[in-house]
Amino acid sequence: MSRDINKAAMITLISAALIRKGCRVIQSPGDADIDIVQATVERSRHCTTTLVGEDTDLLILLFHYSSTDNENTYFRSNKQSKERRVYNINLLKGTLGNDVCTKLLFVHAYTGCDSTSRFFEIGKKAVFQKLLKSDPVMMAFASTFILGNNSSEDISDLGKDLMVNLFGGKSDTTLSSLRHVIFTKKVATAKAFVTPERLPPTSPATSFHS
Repeated sequence: MSRDINKAAMITLISAALIRKGCRVIQSPGDADIDIVQATVERSRHCTTTLVGEDTDLLILLFHYSSTDNENTYFRSNKQSKERRVYNINLLKGTLGNDVCTKLLFVHAYTGCDSTSRFFEIGKKAVFQKLLKSDPVMMAFASTFILGNNSSEDISDLGKDLMVNLFGGKSDTTLSSLRHVIFTKKVATAKAFVTPERLPPTSPATSFHS
């Protein structure tokens, strides 16, 4: 199964067997998360639908793409455990609101997902709470980031300002100066070497990430 041609043949074989059993099959050429969520949303137009998966990306994408006008949509884990949770997407999206759900997609991507790395000591929960509390800085950044007409330079500058905010810096502080301030504080109190990952990312790294 290490050869692509054998994998493709196996997928075709399984797909054909599922179709004969009356299942709808979608073959995705790349990452399947979007296809899975869009198929779930389309199905929920007609009946109650449950998406079974382990990937947080699927849950976030459901919040973004689902409609509260559709039938109830659920997300649950496939793990057989007593603590298995089932999320009612319609109920949660109605509680959070469309605006938060749209910006949630940005927060999830920026703080680390399948295609972007996460920041050391910056958790999703803390950033998500900023969003829930309608933190003006976070709301402004999220709104600007998801616009499609930003230049690379604008995105780079926004990313640096957002990184300063996430690491507790003031609005007039540059990322480089914040790194220096945090480094000197850690050196003054550290009992061992101050490792680079405990500092905010550099300006070039932040631009690339953004």
